[in-house]
Amino acid sequence: MPKIIVKIPSTKKYSYPIWIDTKLLQQSNWLPKNLNVTHIVIITDHTVKKLFAKQLIHQLKKLKHNPLLLTFPPGEQAKVAKTQHYLAEQMMRHRCSRDTLCIALGGGVVGDLTGYLAATYMRGIPYIQVPTTLLSMVDSSIGGKTGINTAYGKNLIGAFYQPKAVVADIDCLTSLPKKQFINGLIEALKMFLTSDKKSFLYLQKNLSSLLAKDPTALKNLIHRAIKIKAAIVQQDEKERNLRMVLNFGHTIGHALEQISQYKMLHGHAVAFGILVEAKIAEIMGLLDNSTYLVIQTILKDLGFNSAKLKKFSAEKIIHATRSDKKISQGKVRYILLKNIGEVHQVQQCFAHNISDQVVKKAFLAIMEK
Repeated sequence: MPKIIVKIPSTKKYSYPIWIDTKLLQQSNWLPKNLNVTHIVIITDHTVKKLFAKQLIHQLKKLKHNPLLLTFPPGEQAKVAKTQHYLAEQMMRHRCSRDTLCIALGGGVVGDLTGYLAATYMRGIPYIQVPTTLLSMVDSSIGGKTGINTAYGKNLIGAFYQPKAVVADIDCLTSLPKKQFINGLIEALKMFLTSDKKSFLYLQKNLSSLLAKDPTALKNLIHRAIKIKAAIVQQDEKERNLRMVLNFGHTIGHALEQISQYKMLHGHAVAFGILVEAKIAEIMGLLDNSTYLVIQTILKDLGFNSAKLKKFSAEKIIHATRSDKKISQGKVRYILLKNIGEVHQVQQCFAHNISDQVVKKAFLAIMEK
């Protein structure tokens, strides 16, 4: 099976495989052989349970495991301490000890929540990511970022805690609604815009095939995105510097999610964030107008334009950015593009303080169109 190995030098050369293929849930040889566990807990949401839990349980039973299945309601609203406490108490009730393996079966919410649960349950137990959405395959399942939301912002409580493996079964995307599919495509786009022009051109050229969920095009896209993410995580696991480039579009994106009370999908919010943050770079003279228009066009092709952004108050969005994790010394920081595949950096610093006035100017410039 095709796989990418993530190596984390900062944690005593810890490494884990990322499997990318079809029919992975119909197999079990991705399960690490050296795991000495007596319990396996599958954690998923109610929707994903109906789609994929049965076949995963079947494979684990063939290996003489009798997994415990725990579920919770779908959606970002469930990614809170209350859900984490419920899951932990259920595991205690079933006498899950330190030799328990958690399997996160689902999208980004399931992966973030399960990873944080694994990081904190009895001070740390192993877990595996089995992403079932495009967004979780290309981004959130990789790199060990785990966390929960609070009323003050997204992912403000969490831990860096690496999985034992990531299993990306492309067949899971067949049933994914177009809205959710585009949600993940935006995260791949973000990586290509910041790190790889060739992959951006691949996405641009093959957009129709990707939207039609062509397996070959999809596998290529997922492999490209994961390779970028893995390379960045290997250099900067704890997001001290380089890993911040993956936050392009996220300062505005997270603010939009917050003021929409998480009704807006993460990738959709990031799409608008890319539009605004690219405009900031243009206003600052870093990104030329022709390149900005290329970015604007591909976002428009995916359904994101200035008309939809006009529904939100620029002042409210700017205010919400002050809850962002990247804030430093009271200043909101942004990732700025220089070109497609290249971000602006000053003395190896990738996140930059931008005044509210410049951000507001970017909103006004976009909303005038």
